[in-house]
Amino acid sequence: MKNMHMRLALPFLAVVLFGQGCFGGTSSTSTGPDGGVWKTTDRGMTWANKRALVTGAKITADAATFSVVTMAMDPQDSSSLYVGTAEHGLAYSLDGGDSWQRGKSLNTGRINAIAVDSKNKCTVYAASANRIYKTETCGRDWATVFVDPRTDKSFTQLIVDWYNPTTLYAGTSEGDIFKSINAGVSWQAATRIEGTPISAIVMDPRDSRLVYVGTQGDGIWLTKDGGNTWLQVKKQFGDEFRDARRVTRIVLDPKTPDMLYVVSKYGIIVSQDQGETWKALSLTAPPGTITILAMAVDPTDSKKLVYTSPTTITTSDDGGVTWTSKKLPTTRQGAFLLTDPKDGGTLYLGTIPQKQ
Repeated sequence: MKNMHMRLALPFLAVVLFGQGCFGGTSSTSTGPDGGVWKTTDRGMTWANKRALVTGAKITADAATFSVVTMAMDPQDSSSLYVGTAEHGLAYSLDGGDSWQRGKSLNTGRINAIAVDSKNKCTVYAASANRIYKTETCGRDWATVFVDPRTDKSFTQLIVDWYNPTTLYAGTSEGDIFKSINAGVSWQAATRIEGTPISAIVMDPRDSRLVYVGTQGDGIWLTKDGGNTWLQVKKQFGDEFRDARRVTRIVLDPKTPDMLYVVSKYGIIVSQDQGETWKALSLTAPPGTITILAMAVDPTDSKKLVYTSPTTITTSDDGGVTWTSKKLPTTRQGAFLLTDPKDGGTLYLGTIPQKQ
């Protein structure tokens, strides 16, 4: 394929198979495995299991067997999606999930993180075990750009600077944060958070020098100067939000400056001042009694929130004052949420087995 953003020219048979009764469809019409990626275009009212996997001229429903570890969207084309799986390597879709292909040479094993260059459509980075890979040819070829010599450690997070895509950050299971300023050619240690895995790295959508890092026990660390200095957000949680120091996700409000949500063992807490002060969202269950796996904020309306538990998806239209819960469209857990940046009603749900 000449360009990653050319749409797949599938045979007529594929068009028939993508109908409501087979590889597409809603939760009520799917049969067989129901994992992989689900998609809604009406904010969760109806869902389709996007399970068509294209291998040469063969089309199967094997994408429904994927266990989704991470998902990424091309910043320039919301129809181009990338999925990191637990066992089947990297998969990608060029048509909003209607069909998937396996990444060449990265088609086995676990992919922990994926980052797409914000300005160069064919440049993608992926992290697997103790290595970071890069393609500049839309996935035709992958090169190893970074190897951590500690083979028992792994890269857990990866992000590309949206303003200057030659800058990248990577986090590890050992608490290291690495930075590259030359598109992955070389890497330097930006800081180390001793003894705790990095669970999230997010970048402010207005100022790419502001980066938040979530950990599995030491709260949040942030830099306001592109990684030169780092500040810890831990004591700000106080005793009330002590369990929030084990961060699962950090979600930034794309429309409200300095506003971030932290998903953790506690539940969901929110700050409107870069983490200086916090308050809890009142959820459908008391703090610490609900497992939240993923969360998203509607990019077009900050009042619209959504989160997933192992069996339900819960939405709010008033900034978390009231919530409505609905059973997930799958027998699996909803582990990852990805939102179309121009259409808040379009959500992708990545799933994992109930016992992962």
